[in-house]
Amino acid sequence: MSHVPEHVEMFVCTNCQVVHAGSVAEIEDGHEFSAPDRCGACESTEFVATERWAYHGDEHQ
Repeated sequence: MSHVPEHVEMFVCTNCQVVHAGSVAEIEDGHEFSAPDRCGACESTEFVATERWAYHGDEHQ
């Protein structure tokens, strides 16, 4: 069985736009990433996954 590298999921703070690496948890078939509890720069608790960043403003309209 060959190893398939996983890509770390990244999250953007919606307040200050600092990017954080997701917190990792092991699951049955690899890893799962989640946003941190708080932003290390501004203490905000609101994050958007980087792949959703361009669309996050549309979700609030």
